[in-house]
Amino acid sequence: SSGINAEWHYGRALRECCRSIRIGKMLIRRQDPDNKDKPKVIYVRLPPDIAERNVLLMYPLMNTGGTIHQSIVELLKNNVPESNIIICTLFVTPDALALLQKSFPDVSFYYGIIHCICHCVRV
Repeated sequence: SSGINAEWHYGRALRECCRSIRIGKMLIRRQDPDNKDKPKVIYVRLPPDIAERNVLLMYPLMNTGGTIHQSIVELLKNNVPESNIIICTLFVTPDALALLQKSFPDVSFYYGIIHCICHCVRV
């Protein structure tokens, strides 16, 4: 299996649990603080044999689902079968989960809490 993590600190914890795991990295950002623009891929480094592995995509909070959506698109561009992608998140909004499940029905989702309070209000 490979772990693709959106937050660098997950990599260390993941490696401590699974010593032989290969870890890739993606940096995907939005420029607009209100999350109205499309996420932009800044950096991608994946194991060379990623297409032959199960991929654990870790992300702490899915508010709109846009960043994870773009991450899955990047994995698909690298020939990872949709059925080999596993999303792991702590918090997800109902809207984000619905968007991702509709867009990628063969991806597996594991989450801690579904709650609409994930939406952040900026002052």
